[in-house]
Amino acid sequence: MEVIDPAMTVKITGFFINFLNTYISSYEYLNYGGLKLYILCMNKFSFFYKSIKIKKSSLFKLNSFHTLVKAKKRIGPHNKDVISVIIGSLLGNAYGNKIFVEGTRIYFRQNIVHREYLFSLYQFFYKRGYCSNLEPRIYTRSLKIKDIENKYYGYEFNTYTFRSLDWIYKMFYKYGKKRINSNLGNFITPLALAVWISNVGCWVKSGVEISCNAFTLKEIKLLIKILSKNFGLICNVQNIGIFNKYSIYIQSKSIPKLREIVSPFIQNSMLYKLGL
Repeated sequence: MEVIDPAMTVKITGFFINFLNTYISSYEYLNYGGLKLYILCMNKFSFFYKSIKIKKSSLFKLNSFHTLVKAKKRIGPHNKDVISVIIGSLLGNAYGNKIFVEGTRIYFRQNIVHREYLFSLYQFFYKRGYCSNLEPRIYTRSLKIKDIENKYYGYEFNTYTFRSLDWIYKMFYKYGKKRINSNLGNFITPLALAVWISNVGCWVKSGVEISCNAFTLKEIKLLIKILSKNFGLICNVQNIGIFNKYSIYIQSKSIPKLREIVSPFIQNSMLYKLGL
Protein backbone atom coordinates (compact mmCIF):
# COMPACT_ATOMS: atom_id res chain seq x y z
CA MET A 1 0.00 0.00 0.00
CA GLU A 2 1.23 3.52 -0.73
CA VAL A 3 0.16 6.95 0.49
CA ILE A 4 0.31 9.66 -2.17
CA ASP A 5 1.69 12.98 -0.96
CA PRO A 6 1.20 12.52 2.81
CA ALA A 7 2.17 15.03 5.46
CA MET A 8 3.92 12.22 7.26
CA THR A 9 4.06 8.46 6.87
CA VAL A 10 4.38 6.16 9.87
CA LYS A 11 4.21 2.39 9.72
CA ILE A 12 4.18 0.18 12.81
CA THR A 13 4.07 -3.59 12.74
CA GLY A 14 4.59 -6.11 15.51
CA PHE A 15 2.90 -8.05 18.27
CA PHE A 16 2.51 -8.07 22.04
CA ILE A 17 1.05 -10.35 24.71
CA ASN A 18 -1.65 -8.93 26.93
CA PHE A 19 -1.29 -8.89 30.72
CA LEU A 20 -3.49 -11.98 31.15
CA ASN A 21 -1.23 -13.85 28.75
CA THR A 22 -4.30 -15.20 27.02
CA TYR A 23 -3.84 -13.95 23.47
CA ILE A 24 -1.15 -12.48 21.28
CA SER A 25 -2.37 -9.18 19.89
CA SER A 26 -1.07 -7.60 16.72
CA TYR A 27 -1.06 -4.13 15.30
CA GLU A 28 -0.33 -2.43 12.02
CA TYR A 29 -0.74 1.15 10.94
CA LEU A 30 -0.14 3.25 7.86
CA ASN A 31 -1.44 6.78 8.15
CA TYR A 32 -3.24 8.76 5.47
CA GLY A 33 -1.77 12.15 6.21
CA GLY A 34 -4.06 12.90 9.14
CA LEU A 35 -1.38 12.71 11.83
CA LYS A 36 -3.51 10.35 13.88
CA LEU A 37 -2.31 6.88 14.88
CA TYR A 38 -4.78 4.00 14.89
CA ILE A 39 -3.81 0.72 16.50
CA LEU A 40 -5.93 -2.36 16.04
CA CYS A 41 -5.90 -4.37 19.25
CA MET A 42 -7.26 -7.90 19.22
CA ASN A 43 -7.90 -10.35 21.99
CA LYS A 44 -9.92 -13.53 22.26
CA PHE A 45 -13.06 -11.60 23.19
CA SER A 46 -13.17 -8.63 20.84
CA PHE A 47 -11.21 -6.12 18.82
CA PHE A 48 -11.18 -2.35 18.99
CA TYR A 49 -9.32 0.70 17.73
CA LYS A 50 -7.27 3.02 19.89
CA SER A 51 -6.57 6.52 18.65
CA ILE A 52 -3.34 8.27 19.59
CA LYS A 53 -2.74 11.88 18.63
CA ILE A 54 0.68 12.78 17.25
CA LYS A 55 1.85 16.31 17.84
CA LYS A 56 2.66 17.98 14.56
CA SER A 57 6.04 19.68 14.42
CA SER A 58 8.49 20.93 11.84
CA LEU A 59 10.32 17.63 12.05
CA PHE A 60 7.38 15.73 10.62
CA LYS A 61 7.54 16.66 6.99
CA LEU A 62 7.14 14.70 3.82
CA ASN A 63 9.66 11.84 3.76
CA SER A 64 10.51 12.25 7.45
CA PHE A 65 9.83 8.58 8.14
CA HIS A 66 12.53 7.36 5.76
CA THR A 67 15.06 9.92 6.97
CA LEU A 68 14.60 8.81 10.57
CA VAL A 69 14.82 5.09 9.85
CA LYS A 70 18.12 3.30 9.28
CA ALA A 71 18.61 2.32 5.65
CA LYS A 72 18.71 -1.41 6.35
CA LYS A 73 15.24 -1.19 7.94
CA ARG A 74 13.50 0.71 5.14
CA ILE A 75 11.01 -1.55 3.42
CA GLY A 76 9.19 0.63 0.93
CA PRO A 77 6.41 0.00 0.14
CA HIS A 78 6.80 -0.10 -3.65
CA ASN A 79 3.71 -0.04 -5.83
CA LYS A 80 3.47 -0.97 -9.51
CA ASP A 81 4.16 2.54 -10.79
CA VAL A 82 7.30 2.94 -8.67
CA ILE A 83 8.64 -0.42 -9.84
CA SER A 84 7.80 0.45 -13.47
CA VAL A 85 9.67 3.77 -13.35
CA ILE A 86 12.71 2.12 -11.75
CA ILE A 87 12.72 -0.73 -14.29
CA GLY A 88 12.33 1.63 -17.25
CA SER A 89 15.07 3.89 -15.93
CA LEU A 90 17.51 1.01 -15.35
CA LEU A 91 16.92 -0.16 -18.91
CA GLY A 92 18.15 3.33 -19.81
CA ASN A 93 20.93 5.31 -18.17
CA ALA A 94 19.94 5.07 -14.52
CA TYR A 95 22.05 2.77 -12.38
CA GLY A 96 21.75 0.89 -9.12
CA ASN A 97 24.15 1.04 -6.20
CA LYS A 98 24.19 -1.92 -3.80
CA ILE A 99 25.42 -1.12 -0.32
CA PHE A 100 26.36 -4.10 1.82
CA VAL A 101 23.72 -4.86 4.48
CA GLU A 102 21.89 -1.55 4.00
CA GLY A 103 20.30 -2.18 0.60
CA THR A 104 20.04 -0.61 -2.85
CA ARG A 105 19.59 2.95 -4.08
CA ILE A 106 18.88 4.10 -7.62
CA TYR A 107 20.67 6.98 -9.35
CA PHE A 108 18.96 8.97 -12.10
CA ARG A 109 20.95 11.12 -14.53
CA GLN A 110 20.05 13.21 -17.58
CA ASN A 111 21.82 15.68 -19.84
CA ILE A 112 21.14 19.32 -19.00
CA VAL A 113 18.86 19.68 -22.06
CA HIS A 114 16.52 17.17 -20.41
CA ARG A 115 16.28 19.07 -17.15
CA GLU A 116 12.47 19.19 -17.25
CA TYR A 117 12.22 15.42 -17.58
CA LEU A 118 14.77 14.72 -14.83
CA PHE A 119 12.98 17.06 -12.43
CA SER A 120 9.66 15.36 -13.21
CA LEU A 121 11.26 12.05 -12.18
CA TYR A 122 12.53 13.67 -9.01
CA GLN A 123 9.06 14.98 -8.14
CA PHE A 124 7.59 11.52 -8.81
CA PHE A 125 9.89 9.92 -6.21
CA TYR A 126 9.93 12.85 -3.77
CA LYS A 127 6.13 12.92 -3.45
CA ARG A 128 6.19 9.21 -2.64
CA GLY A 129 8.87 9.51 0.04
CA TYR A 130 11.75 7.96 -1.90
CA CYS A 131 14.23 10.84 -1.81
CA SER A 132 15.10 13.95 0.17
CA ASN A 133 13.97 17.51 -0.40
CA LEU A 134 17.38 18.34 -1.90
CA GLU A 135 16.70 19.00 -5.58
CA PRO A 136 18.74 17.28 -8.33
CA ARG A 137 22.38 18.36 -8.40
CA ILE A 138 24.43 19.41 -11.41
CA TYR A 139 27.17 17.03 -12.57
CA THR A 140 30.03 17.42 -15.05
CA ARG A 141 31.31 14.64 -17.26
CA SER A 142 34.52 14.83 -19.29
CA LEU A 143 34.97 12.78 -22.45
CA LYS A 144 38.27 12.78 -24.33
CA ILE A 145 38.25 11.95 -28.04
CA LYS A 146 41.47 12.21 -30.07
CA ASP A 147 43.20 14.41 -27.48
CA ILE A 148 40.19 16.75 -27.42
CA GLU A 149 38.39 16.91 -24.09
CA ASN A 150 34.70 17.69 -24.15
CA LYS A 151 32.66 18.49 -21.08
CA TYR A 152 29.02 17.56 -20.66
CA TYR A 153 26.66 18.88 -18.01
CA GLY A 154 23.50 17.46 -16.55
CA TYR A 155 21.41 16.82 -13.46
CA GLU A 156 21.25 13.79 -11.18
CA PHE A 157 19.61 12.58 -7.97
CA ASN A 158 19.27 9.33 -6.10
CA THR A 159 16.69 7.56 -3.99
CA TYR A 160 17.11 6.58 -0.38
CA THR A 161 18.58 3.15 0.23
CA PHE A 162 16.06 0.30 0.55
CA ARG A 163 16.74 -3.35 1.30
CA SER A 164 13.49 -4.09 -0.49
CA LEU A 165 15.04 -2.88 -3.76
CA ASP A 166 17.77 -5.53 -3.60
CA TRP A 167 15.78 -7.92 -5.79
CA ILE A 168 15.76 -5.34 -8.60
CA TYR A 169 19.52 -4.90 -8.29
CA LYS A 170 20.02 -8.67 -8.47
CA MET A 171 17.79 -8.86 -11.54
CA PHE A 172 19.77 -6.16 -13.36
CA TYR A 173 23.35 -6.71 -12.21
CA LYS A 174 25.89 -9.50 -12.17
CA TYR A 175 29.37 -8.77 -10.85
CA GLY A 176 28.52 -5.07 -11.02
CA LYS A 177 27.66 -5.14 -14.73
CA LYS A 178 24.19 -4.59 -16.18
CA ARG A 179 22.45 -7.58 -17.73
CA ILE A 180 19.00 -8.62 -18.92
CA ASN A 181 17.28 -11.26 -16.83
CA SER A 182 14.82 -13.65 -18.47
CA ASN A 183 12.16 -12.63 -15.89
CA LEU A 184 12.33 -8.96 -16.85
CA GLY A 185 9.38 -9.27 -19.21
CA ASN A 186 7.07 -9.54 -16.21
CA PHE A 187 7.95 -5.98 -15.21
CA ILE A 188 8.04 -4.08 -18.51
CA THR A 189 4.69 -2.30 -18.33
CA PRO A 190 3.48 0.55 -20.60
CA LEU A 191 4.83 3.00 -18.01
CA ALA A 192 8.21 1.23 -17.91
CA LEU A 193 8.37 1.31 -21.71
CA ALA A 194 7.54 5.03 -21.73
CA VAL A 195 10.32 5.73 -19.22
CA TRP A 196 12.78 3.56 -21.16
CA ILE A 197 12.10 5.47 -24.39
CA SER A 198 12.27 8.79 -22.55
CA ASN A 199 15.68 7.80 -21.19
CA VAL A 200 17.48 6.47 -24.26
CA GLY A 201 15.04 6.55 -27.17
CA CYS A 202 15.13 8.81 -30.24
CA TRP A 203 13.03 9.41 -33.35
CA VAL A 204 14.83 8.07 -36.45
CA LYS A 205 13.44 7.64 -39.98
CA SER A 206 9.77 7.32 -38.96
CA GLY A 207 10.60 4.89 -36.18
CA VAL A 208 11.96 4.84 -32.65
CA GLU A 209 15.50 3.73 -31.90
CA ILE A 210 16.33 2.64 -28.34
CA SER A 211 19.98 2.69 -27.32
CA CYS A 212 21.19 -0.56 -25.74
CA ASN A 213 24.94 0.01 -25.37
CA ALA A 214 25.06 -1.70 -21.98
CA PHE A 215 23.64 -4.98 -23.27
CA THR A 216 24.88 -7.87 -25.39
CA LEU A 217 23.37 -8.86 -28.74
CA LYS A 218 21.77 -11.90 -27.09
CA GLU A 219 20.19 -9.70 -24.42
CA ILE A 220 18.93 -7.23 -27.03
CA LYS A 221 17.23 -10.07 -28.90
CA LEU A 222 15.57 -11.09 -25.63
CA LEU A 223 14.31 -7.51 -25.16
CA ILE A 224 12.88 -7.56 -28.69
CA LYS A 225 10.99 -10.76 -27.84
CA ILE A 226 9.61 -9.07 -24.72
CA LEU A 227 8.44 -6.03 -26.72
CA SER A 228 6.74 -8.34 -29.20
CA LYS A 229 5.09 -10.51 -26.54
CA ASN A 230 4.03 -7.71 -24.19
CA PHE A 231 2.94 -5.10 -26.73
CA GLY A 232 2.88 -6.67 -30.20
CA LEU A 233 5.56 -4.27 -31.45
CA ILE A 234 7.59 -5.08 -34.55
CA CYS A 235 11.27 -4.45 -33.83
CA ASN A 236 14.66 -5.38 -35.19
CA VAL A 237 18.30 -5.16 -34.15
CA GLN A 238 20.01 -2.02 -35.43
CA ASN A 239 23.78 -1.87 -36.05
CA ILE A 240 25.03 1.52 -34.83
CA GLY A 241 28.49 1.31 -36.45
CA ILE A 242 30.41 0.57 -33.24
CA PHE A 243 31.92 -2.88 -32.73
CA ASN A 244 29.63 -5.14 -30.73
CA LYS A 245 27.17 -2.33 -29.99
CA TYR A 246 23.56 -2.40 -31.17
CA SER A 247 20.21 -0.74 -30.62
CA ILE A 248 16.54 -1.72 -30.92
CA TYR A 249 14.59 -0.17 -33.76
CA ILE A 250 10.79 -0.07 -33.47
CA GLN A 251 9.56 -0.07 -37.07
CA SER A 252 7.28 2.61 -38.51
CA LYS A 253 4.38 0.17 -38.90
CA SER A 254 4.32 -0.21 -35.10
CA ILE A 255 4.52 3.49 -34.27
CA PRO A 256 0.72 4.09 -34.11
CA LYS A 257 0.41 1.22 -31.63
CA LEU A 258 3.47 2.41 -29.67
CA ARG A 259 2.04 5.94 -29.39
CA GLU A 260 -1.25 4.57 -28.13
CA ILE A 261 0.54 2.49 -25.50
CA VAL A 262 3.00 5.01 -24.08
CA SER A 263 1.68 8.52 -24.86
CA PRO A 264 -0.40 8.70 -21.64
CA PHE A 265 2.78 8.16 -19.59
CA ILE A 266 5.38 10.27 -21.40
CA GLN A 267 6.30 13.68 -20.00
CA ASN A 268 5.52 16.46 -22.48
CA SER A 269 9.15 17.40 -23.10
CA MET A 270 9.82 13.85 -24.32
CA LEU A 271 6.97 13.49 -26.82
CA TYR A 272 9.37 14.37 -29.65
CA LYS A 273 10.92 10.93 -29.18
CA LEU A 274 7.68 9.53 -30.57
CA GLY A 275 7.76 11.92 -33.50
CA LEU A 276 5.03 14.06 -31.91
